[in-house]
Amino acid sequence: MKLKLSGVRVRLWLATALPAMLVIALLVVGFTSQYGGRMTEALKDRGAASAGQLGSAAEFSLFAGDQEALARLAEATMRSDVQLRGVIIYNAQGQLRAAAGKMKARAPRLDGAVQIVQSKDALVVSQPIYSTATVPIDDVYAPVPEEDTRIRATERRLLGYAVVEMSLDVLAQQRRELLIWSLATAVGGLMLAGVMASVLADLVSSQIGRINRVVELVGEGHLAERVDVAHSGILRPLAVGINAMVARIATTQEELQHQISQATQELRDQKEAAERAARTDSLTGVASRRAFSEAAEAEMQRALRYRTELSLLMMDLDHFKVVNDTHGHVTGDAVLVSFAQTVQQLVRKVDLVARLGGEEFVVLLPNITAEQATALAERIREAVHNSRLLVEGKPLQFSVSIGVAQFDRRELSLTGWLARADAALYQAKAQGRNRVVLETTDA
Repeated sequence: MKLKLSGVRVRLWLATALPAMLVIALLVVGFTSQYGGRMTEALKDRGAASAGQLGSAAEFSLFAGDQEALARLAEATMRSDVQLRGVIIYNAQGQLRAAAGKMKARAPRLDGAVQIVQSKDALVVSQPIYSTATVPIDDVYAPVPEEDTRIRATERRLLGYAVVEMSLDVLAQQRRELLIWSLATAVGGLMLAGVMASVLADLVSSQIGRINRVVELVGEGHLAERVDVAHSGILRPLAVGINAMVARIATTQEELQHQISQATQELRDQKEAAERAARTDSLTGVASRRAFSEAAEAEMQRALRYRTELSLLMMDLDHFKVVNDTHGHVTGDAVLVSFAQTVQQLVRKVDLVARLGGEEFVVLLPNITAEQATALAERIREAVHNSRLLVEGKPLQFSVSIGVAQFDRRELSLTGWLARADAALYQAKAQGRNRVVLETTDA
């Protein structure tokens, strides 16, 4: 839908163009004044330089009274600069000694100092000409008067004046060119302001179109649509009002979506809790058989890849059935918990304690040799044997039998490894229980 916004376009154009016109006018006036002053100063410096060069060249001829040489110098100076109208050389008494060109302005005062006089169409510079005479000093070690800070070697004497007149026609032409350039810049700035105003009007039109599109989508049921307030410009209040209206409409739908999301999160949490429960023994808090199998498979692969040591403890509480039958299952559960806590206190953080079922436990020992695993198993056996569990005010003693098996790289089966550890455990049971047996392997 094409929207006509002629009134808005006019206001935007005025809001952009008028400040731009004022700024450009101020810049043009300031720049013209400053640059014109610099051009005048540059012309004065140029005239002073020409007069100074003429005075330096005419010094000897004035001293010698050579008027022909002075006339040649005046003519040469005239030819060196097209802006020079006239050149005059005076002696110290103000008498004319040489001249070239035609001076229109009134001559400045000849008072021994540099004079620069600017008229309407000319610039006159008077440069005094001094001679320098060397004073011979026979004795360099002669005393120096207190008022002198060093030995005076030269004396200055006024010989005359070099006077040049420069035309200001070129300066006026430069100022006209500067004015024309400034006016061209101003016109260009106004054109740019007009273009910016048009662009701004188009931008506002596009913003209204986007707002209209959001309203149409909301009417079609897309309640998540919102107007981009940050880029709405002068239409920001309208955008904020539309967003507030859509937000009120969408309140019920958002609440329903929140309830659905909350129910989904609860289901996800329940799933994660069930997963953790499947990997943890609910009674003792150690790892479950499933978690042990996964960890053991991973450690076996790591041991094969990096050729590291890996050992396993298979543990079984002695006469546990008697404990259950005599003292009940509650006491039996307490014995299992006490045993699991004792083992966890003796192993490292990297070791994994797991309950396979009933009174049977395993410990997975990465980076531990069979001998080190046997020593650890002996410490566990001794700690369990020395522990006491109070049952109805009386201490209950129990023990554990442990089988030790080292991972064999030639055997890539967890089942076979467990079987070897179980065989060592069986030997410990057969030898009287409450002992540790290391598996015996054939060379």
